[in-house]
This record gives sequence, C-alpha cells and structure tokens, in this order.
Amino acid sequence: MAATNSYPTGVDRTALKVNQAMIILLLAIAFVANLPWLVALVAAVMTLGTLSPQLALFQRIYRDLLRPAGLLRPDLQDERGAPHRFAQGMGAGVLVLASLALFSGLSLAGWALTLLVIGLAAVNLLFGFCAGCFIYLQLARLRSTR
Repeated sequence: MAATNSYPTGVDRTALKVNQAMIILLLAIAFVANLPWLVALVAAVMTLGTLSPQLALFQRIYRDLLRPAGLLRPDLQDERGAPHRFAQGMGAGVLVLASLALFSGLSLAGWALTLLVIGLAAVNLLFGFCAGCFIYLQLARLRSTR
C-alpha cells in the first residue's frame, strides 16, 4: 500500500477526516490558549503534507497508529487526491498568513484567519463539503473551457 492517502483506487477518506480533526483540535487549542506558535506549527505540518504526502503528519498518525491498532478503518473512495492536496495547500497558505499576522501584532486578523480554517475544516469533516476541492474543480473547469 502506498505511503500516502492516495491508493490505486483513490483516497482514504478516513485519513482525510483524521487530518481535518487534528487541524480543528490543534487550532482550537491555539485559539483558546492564545498560542500563535501552535498555529505556525499546524501551518508547517500542512505545508509539508501538501508538498510531499508522505510527510503529512496527521495522516501518518492515522496510517501508522490508529489504523494498525484497529481504532479506525479505511474508507477508500474512487477519487483523485489532487483536489484534497490543493485544499490542504490553501489552508496552509491561510495559516501562514495567520501566523505572520499573529507574530506581527495583528492578532485580530491572525485569529480571524485561523477561525476561518477551523470553520472550513469543520464543514468538510461534518458535512463532507470541501471548499478547497470545489475551488480546485472550478479552476480545472475554467482551464478546460479555454
């Protein structure tokens, strides 16, 4: 089996959900405890996971710990991983901006951007709508009509 969330038949939705849950949990802790460094850490984890899916720490926790322990089971879906990586990259970019704002004294802007990522990750986790995937697919549609 591949070392990413992409399998020959598609993606493992459980890995994506663990990723979203970890993002929500850590960013909520960062917000409540006023820990800008934790926002920067999540941004770094998301950036690395976008650049190289093998480095996606939150998904590795699922693959290397939770799934082998039998705590979670794979949910393989026949879909491409690219829209999900694009969405994660967008979230990482927003969190990089949030981190820069937080460390530059622009707390309101930094926490607003952080809450935006929490909200979008929660919508994806709870309702299955990935805003970043939607944007990816709309951009792909625009490219194909030209």
